[in-house]
Amino acid sequence: MSLFQLRLQWQKIKKSGKPANVKIAYLSTFTINPLEPYLGITLEQSGLTSEGFISPYNQVIQECLTDSSITARFQPDIMVVWPSLEDLWAGQQLPMVDGLDSYVKEAVDMADAALEASRRWQSTLVYVLPAVSERRPLGVGDANNVTGVFAAATAVREELRRKLARKLGVLLVDAEEMVRHFGYANSYNEQLYFLARIPYTEEVFHAVGRSIAQLIVLSKSFPRKLIAVDADNTLWGGVVGEDGVDGIDLTDNGKGEAFKNFQNYLLELRRAGMLIAVCSKNAHEDVVEVFEKRREMRLKKEHIASWRVGWQPKSESLRQIAEELGLGLNSFVFIDDNPVEIAEVQAALPEVACIQMPTDPSTAIRVLQQSGALDRLPPTVEDLGRAAYYEQESKRREAANHTIAPEEYRAGLGISARLFAPEAADMARFTQLVNKTNQFNLNCRRRNESELMEICKDSTYIPLLCECKDRFGDYGIVGALIVKLEGSSAELDTFVLSCRVLGRGIEEAMLAATFERLADRGVSRLQAAVEQHPRNEPAREFFATIGCHTVDSLCEIANVEWPAYIACEDEVLVS
Repeated sequence: MSLFQLRLQWQKIKKSGKPANVKIAYLSTFTINPLEPYLGITLEQSGLTSEGFISPYNQVIQECLTDSSITARFQPDIMVVWPSLEDLWAGQQLPMVDGLDSYVKEAVDMADAALEASRRWQSTLVYVLPAVSERRPLGVGDANNVTGVFAAATAVREELRRKLARKLGVLLVDAEEMVRHFGYANSYNEQLYFLARIPYTEEVFHAVGRSIAQLIVLSKSFPRKLIAVDADNTLWGGVVGEDGVDGIDLTDNGKGEAFKNFQNYLLELRRAGMLIAVCSKNAHEDVVEVFEKRREMRLKKEHIASWRVGWQPKSESLRQIAEELGLGLNSFVFIDDNPVEIAEVQAALPEVACIQMPTDPSTAIRVLQQSGALDRLPPTVEDLGRAAYYEQESKRREAANHTIAPEEYRAGLGISARLFAPEAADMARFTQLVNKTNQFNLNCRRRNESELMEICKDSTYIPLLCECKDRFGDYGIVGALIVKLEGSSAELDTFVLSCRVLGRGIEEAMLAATFERLADRGVSRLQAAVEQHPRNEPAREFFATIGCHTVDSLCEIANVEWPAYIACEDEVLVS
């Protein structure tokens, strides 16, 4: 579909009167109107209908400083802020011989105003890092100037990144990526800039709009957690069953080198929190022998979270991997060189993201990245420890196979838990648990980071996080709850627990700690209304055992004791 057709389609959507589920304010130093159709269409394709408001041209700081501005009155859910360096530096000489501080200050002041406004208005801030200015008085000599245009632009962009990256409720998009992709001639529209203050071509607005939309959807969705990868002609060249372990291609140049480079990329994804599984139609002993015998392999046996090597349909293998690891199939990426296998999985498991390994392995990383299936926001501490956790979990399962009773198994794990109030560094994980947990969730009530921050400041609420560990390793922060105080009683507003620790007594420990804290405040009665949602049966079953027999009704929770086999690291309880 052409860009013109996309704009026409957006006009039809706006005229249809379809109710919007997200309100977006657009603020910029230039005329940003061309961005709205492309952002709106991409969101619509993802199931989000947006209503847009174009804030006054070049009035970003003024609109953000007051809650009576027309942008504030629009009450946006999302603020898109996009400055250009040319506009920020208007009225100044271009960087050439002076220091960089004044050039950086203009951009930082605008970012500060936008960040503060997004917090007051409880809006998600999408900040577009400005592209490097092409106006360079020294031309090719600018690269040799430590106070030149490129140096100043780099200083501005990195200071903005330092200030905004990883902030709660902030997403970053980089306009420089689009300009670099299209090139100067295809990115800038000088005539329109002087006529209407529109500096970029439709292609750039389209690319930025798509990136913003994808980032917004990514922030609201479940990230992919596992890559299930085929073996023959995917991890190495050739077919091990025919070529033999020594005959497969893992040479130091050509295709063999490309396969090893692909394995290195998989290891980088693992380091960023993803799991790797092998899903291959092969003789199991042949595949394992490659991992054991071929030293050139970058992937090692210890890097693999699950193995399914045999002759059953690959969709069935993926189901078994999901069951073994306790993951949803919608968190899987499947990579295979065979289009027939890809088609079989797509038909049987449409929730799995499938990527066909290209015939030329040198293009594999580009194909993966362009698919978008592996796009994700920076990982939390828990994400980074996911691979290590599953290694530990394998040892836990082995220990379970050697014990007689569940009680003996749990006692042998040596579990310890700590309940604590969230701090600023914990908010990303707090938000992740509240918004991503489905199975053990009291009511599937979702809240964004700003809302949770406000709850943490409100004395009528008690928010708690739970972290635990055992003799095999650290689980990290696995649970979260929120209690609302109402005089002499209290209501359990939120209760979520990661499925990876279900059945180990952590849920009882969390409630025991809650009752202790309530007792300190003279509150002895705790109530909860358990809601029914498609996947929260484990939570419903647990709460039914402690008094919440009726769904959607406020019930009193029976007092819960701290499990004797769990060591307590909660200072309140210990004292």
